[in-house]
Amino acid sequence: MSMLCGLYRITPEQATRLKDFPDAVGELLGFTTTPPRVSFLSKLFGKSPKEPPPSGRKFEPIAESDTFELNQAWHILHFLFSGSNAEGEWPAAFIMSGGEEVGPDQGYGPTRLLVPELSRAVATFLDTQSFQTLDAAYIISKIEAAEIYWQASSEATERQRQVEERWSVVKALRAFFEHTVRAGNATLVSIY
Repeated sequence: MSMLCGLYRITPEQATRLKDFPDAVGELLGFTTTPPRVSFLSKLFGKSPKEPPPSGRKFEPIAESDTFELNQAWHILHFLFSGSNAEGEWPAAFIMSGGEEVGPDQGYGPTRLLVPELSRAVATFLDTQSFQTLDAAYIISKIEAAEIYWQASSEATERQRQVEERWSVVKALRAFFEHTVRAGNATLVSIY
């Protein structure tokens, strides 16, 4: 099973509410259970399913436009930014560390809340990144030695393609954080 990473833009009000109801982080991230299935007999006799009881939801799921999926690239990007396979110096290690843990373990620890000030620090850090810094950090022997969850290629053309694809992700990630900062919002980081 793959470990994935998602980033979620939330308002300061949602962040405050999340601190009051940390166990509801799954609702906010859209990690909810599926609705009950309609039974065969109900389908056969045309009965509509019973409305589920009020769920007492604390949050509506975050809109897709406020979500940035790193998918499986999270660990290689963390390594390229921080030089580490685990936690590292802030803000370079923002994918795996920093911020306040909220709610239960989502697979690789609890979701982390980066308040607006921390989101701003990440945006500033991402502005310092360039294709050249990413390319220089993409050293196959170091990636393999660090046991990064990534299949790095030593073949020149494929390596170049991999670096270019990661750079595209970094540019999109930079735009995500720029928008977050302009709106004065916070960010949730979830590795699941």
